[in-house]
Amino acid sequence: MGVHVTFTNQLGEMLGPVLLWLRNLGFFEWYVYMPLMTAISVGLFLILIRRLNVNGTFAGHRSRLRWLWHAAYFGLCFLTTNAMAVGLKTLIVEELDYATRVWFEAYVGPLHFYIVAVTLAYLTLIVRNVRTKCDQALGLFVQVGLVAGYAVGMFRVFNEPISFTDPTTGLSGFVLCAYFALYNYDLYQRFFGIERNF
Repeated sequence: MGVHVTFTNQLGEMLGPVLLWLRNLGFFEWYVYMPLMTAISVGLFLILIRRLNVNGTFAGHRSRLRWLWHAAYFGLCFLTTNAMAVGLKTLIVEELDYATRVWFEAYVGPLHFYIVAVTLAYLTLIVRNVRTKCDQALGLFVQVGLVAGYAVGMFRVFNEPISFTDPTTGLSGFVLCAYFALYNYDLYQRFFGIERNF
């Protein structure tokens, strides 16, 4: 197609042929990538659960709240796949949700790739379910990501309107902070809990 596109940064230019191919396929339409990436996240989650059922994650008291941890871990799988899609999408200026050019457009895609890196590090921790120095480094990386997540959540709470008709604004800040607090509890238990397998 002869439609002109502008890339948000050098990474976008490097991936240009792939991005244009995906755009021409219509992949960057939310009604295409959301169902597709969600289906992939379900597959990833099923693989993850099979692993967690044998690595000791659901031994002890955690098995009583298995449904809660399943939901939390599915959230990680969902975030991994969909953040990847949005990261690719936002390497093209025309795919950004802004009416005019913005100063931070070059950082939107890399920020989503950072989110993917944090979720992949977290999934690695969960699958390994051990406490080596490598896992401690991964845990620290995840903790930094969670702190950044809290900052985003608090920004939304204090700077965006609270509306039940548009829960993606200020109300979502409360949801994000609660979600990250659950992950923080999980992280704390993994490294400081009494039981090695929980």
